[in-house]
Amino acid sequence: MRLICLLFISLVLASNAGCLAADQTGASTSNPAVPKDNLPEGFKLLATLPGTNSNLNMTDYIRDFYGSENIGPANTSVGIYQWGKLGVDGDAKITLIQLSDEEHAKAAVSNFENQKEYKDLLARGLPIFGNATINDHGALEIKDILGDSSIKRYIYLWNTGSIVVLVMGNNNKTQSLELAGVTGL
Repeated sequence: MRLICLLFISLVLASNAGCLAADQTGASTSNPAVPKDNLPEGFKLLATLPGTNSNLNMTDYIRDFYGSENIGPANTSVGIYQWGKLGVDGDAKITLIQLSDEEHAKAAVSNFENQKEYKDLLARGLPIFGNATINDHGALEIKDILGDSSIKRYIYLWNTGSIVVLVMGNNNKTQSLELAGVTGL
């Protein structure tokens, strides 16, 4: 009887492992490509992630997309761009996340928008959210604010199908929109 129980438990565990493995293939097997060429004036590509290090845990780069809504498996690429003085001005970033379908992409956008940090800024009466159009797509514009009103950078967030696009620009709205536009998405 003990042997039968052990065999049954082994079968259950093995079948669950197979389901988990199947879930991991739900997203595209390749990471989306971040823009490398034809960047707006003043922007220079510093690095692309995961790059040649396929062991890099890209989940660390998309923590803000996890939340109350399930996003499923994700393939992520991040482009890091210099726009000002190296070591003085912050970097700009483009994050592309390939999810299994549009429903999961919308969930990721919702999770990002509903971060505690943003809720706190809204509760203080700071108008951080707006609308933008990028490559004929509606996008959420987020003003990343320092202190009470100084804009640190403009952030643009949208999804096109199963791909989520996050562009963390600089403190210049026009330049940040131009960077968002080079995604082609």
